[in-house]
Amino acid sequence: MTVHLPYEPSAQEINHPLYRLNDAIEKLKEEHALLQEGLQEIYDKVCALRREDDLLILNYKLRTLRFTVLEFKKVLAEHSKWEETELFPMAAWYFGNDMELFTIMEHEHEQAERRIDAFLHLADEKLIPVSHADAMHLASQLLQAYALLKNHFQEEEEILVAFADRSNSFGY
Repeated sequence: MTVHLPYEPSAQEINHPLYRLNDAIEKLKEEHALLQEGLQEIYDKVCALRREDDLLILNYKLRTLRFTVLEFKKVLAEHSKWEETELFPMAAWYFGNDMELFTIMEHEHEQAERRIDAFLHLADEKLIPVSHADAMHLASQLLQAYALLKNHFQEEEEILVAFADRSNSFGY
């Protein structure tokens, strides 16, 4: 009976761009999972805010939401920087011209950031107490960002995984 030992890739093979790309895709999925958690927290707080009738509690929830959004924005900015400086250049090198899709998806990402920034700007600009109508307008900015980012994260992963799978099937 033959004993099969596991294949041990050489250092050169481990540094092959395919391995780095697969690792980057795994990192992307992990970061998206964390961002999805933060996004869900924002969504839950927005829903609670929208259901609130008591103006005092509504304003408290709005300020709490603002701090949650600020923290999320920091994490999102770090993630975006990594995508732009590492992931997308690596994917562009590997896949070539098919990367036009990422330009479109980055536009969606920028739209979501604009909605988040609009919320923060308006939240800072409004005098306390914020009216129920103004709070609903602020909340709508975040609901739009939520929808854009949920879609963005899913599309980005699906496209990169499909490209990697296609490349793996060709043996490179």
